[in-house]
Amino acid sequence: MAAKKKYSFALNLGLLGFTILLSLFETSRGKEHFLGKLVNHKHYNFSVGNLEETYKRLSSRTFEHNELKSLTLKIFADKQYDYDQNIFLAEGNVKALINGGILRSDLLSYNKSTGILSAEGNIRFRKGGQYFRAKEFKFNLLKKEGSIKDVYGILDLKNVVNDLKIDAISNQAKALNSTNDKGINTYNDGIEVSFGNIKLLDNKIKRSNKSIGLINNWRFKSDSINIEEDGWKSNRIVFTNDPFDPNQISFEGIDVIAEEEDGRLLITTSKTNLILENRSKIFIGKRIFGGKKKKRSKFKLILDGKDRDGLVLLRRSNATNITDNIKLELQPQFLINRAILGRTNSYKNSKDENINFSDLFGLNINLNASNANWSFDSLNELSTLNTSRFFSGLRHSSSFRIPILEESTFNIFTAYRSRVWNGTIGETEIKSAFGGFIEKSQYFTTGNLKNNLKIRIGNGRYESEKFENSEMISLWRSSIFSSLDSQYQIWKSNKKNLYQNYLSPLSPVLVDSELVLKTNIDSAYSHYLNDSHQGFLKLSIGPEIRLGNLDRNYFDYTKLSVMPGVKIKFGNSPFKFDKAIDLKTINISLMQQIYGPLVFDFISNLNIDSSSKNYGEYYDTKVGLLWHKRAYEFGIYYHPNNDAGGLYFRLNGFKFANSTKALF
Repeated sequence: MAAKKKYSFALNLGLLGFTILLSLFETSRGKEHFLGKLVNHKHYNFSVGNLEETYKRLSSRTFEHNELKSLTLKIFADKQYDYDQNIFLAEGNVKALINGGILRSDLLSYNKSTGILSAEGNIRFRKGGQYFRAKEFKFNLLKKEGSIKDVYGILDLKNVVNDLKIDAISNQAKALNSTNDKGINTYNDGIEVSFGNIKLLDNKIKRSNKSIGLINNWRFKSDSINIEEDGWKSNRIVFTNDPFDPNQISFEGIDVIAEEEDGRLLITTSKTNLILENRSKIFIGKRIFGGKKKKRSKFKLILDGKDRDGLVLLRRSNATNITDNIKLELQPQFLINRAILGRTNSYKNSKDENINFSDLFGLNINLNASNANWSFDSLNELSTLNTSRFFSGLRHSSSFRIPILEESTFNIFTAYRSRVWNGTIGETEIKSAFGGFIEKSQYFTTGNLKNNLKIRIGNGRYESEKFENSEMISLWRSSIFSSLDSQYQIWKSNKKNLYQNYLSPLSPVLVDSELVLKTNIDSAYSHYLNDSHQGFLKLSIGPEIRLGNLDRNYFDYTKLSVMPGVKIKFGNSPFKFDKAIDLKTINISLMQQIYGPLVFDFISNLNIDSSSKNYGEYYDTKVGLLWHKRAYEFGIYYHPNNDAGGLYFRLNGFKFANSTKALF
């Protein structure tokens, strides 16, 4: 059955003139005046029966009946010749219709006795989302092998297998409708790789992150591609995800093999070079284009100076299905800095800084169970496998969630040594906690006002540090919390060229200038079993302005948000982790293009309460430096408050427009 599928796939490749590569190109503008004069030209329908009889004489294998029955080949040309009903030749403005695909060339010939179909001169082919152009194409329908020379094209990996099917006439319209006929190249998907322990937010310029682990649309070029029974091969193919020339990034694949796998085209290279700006070439090893979503790298570097003394190598593993609805994931770790130092500073409760072999390893254990009515998650982090330090190296959190009412959930939680960040107090720790709460989130609009509402009501027992000192206390706490974030657009630039086929070299999306008013209202009340209580109301309001379009190299993009906040409180919490502090603050967020693709990103909060002992202190600060381009971006981020950092690289994918050229 597998051999039959490969055989069918190769036949499709040949009959469709190597549809195997690429999506959407401007409609060919070859002379088609002959179509209006069909009465002066012969119109040929190839007989499938003759193909079958010829092949039976040359080989013991036979075509599948349904494959042959579905083949329809119609040819139009300025001149057509049929020599003894054996050799067919079409010359001048040749247009071949192959079950919904269109093959154009200067010359097209077919030899029934040998089964060789060939085309020469200005070859162009399109079917569905696939397009290519070449100088020479030759395919043996009987042996299912051939070649294509000097080829450029556009490949839609998502639809290529269906487009290549001989009987996929009905799918053509669907594939064409999926392309962008307005001449707009749209930011559609992408691939992301990151290192470190920072959770990256959505890109502030693009307003989103569409990285899904794969890119569906590629342009390509190759000197020669060989078509074989089980797919096709090439010594060298260059791919680019960039819709424009000169492309900003491309991938040079060496020893390339393409095969069908699980209904998708899988392209594998034995060696791959990443080429930046057509200048720098970086070897990145074996790579796979197409197929399923890219799997995460099994290894990841993180920086954890709090629990693991610095740099850590983490190995991801695939989740193990214990039952149909229970999954277990293990993540072993090797603590690099601890191994180099030969000691540890992570366990303050232990005066012994010496380590043994088991202190060099850690382990994360993630357990998930769910069904239609509930879900359970348990996260357990061990920063050491030394049993004498087990409880000092363990951090645990778990949650059991049951949906109730509309957009609400009931949660039962437990925690051990949970980290909490509380403004200028900094990081504190909840030694243990358990309880339950009801939570509701809802997004809604009121006219032009966009709102996001969150409400949480709960009760739990917490063991944590007192606010005044490091003494541990344990108390029940009942609380209610609500938050309302709103946004109102005051002004937005009116771009006349919004739908032109143009993207900045520095951004995959058109950038709009705008002025937005943002507000945040937080309110909370907590009651503790020792009869203490605390409540507060916080109001933050301020503008966010975006100026510039990233069209020029100097200071052509600025995004600035300034939100002063005032907190009114009564009562006091006995705990450090939820003490209402920083009664007057200002949140500052700045993203600024410096030069070309170099962009500075900064966000922080400043205590401006002159009566506070922490007056003038910054907290929850994030600093980033980005290299931001249309086809790719990378950056580095650092959180100085908790010594965290990270690197990331994103490759942007596009849905190509009809104006995108195959040549590059």
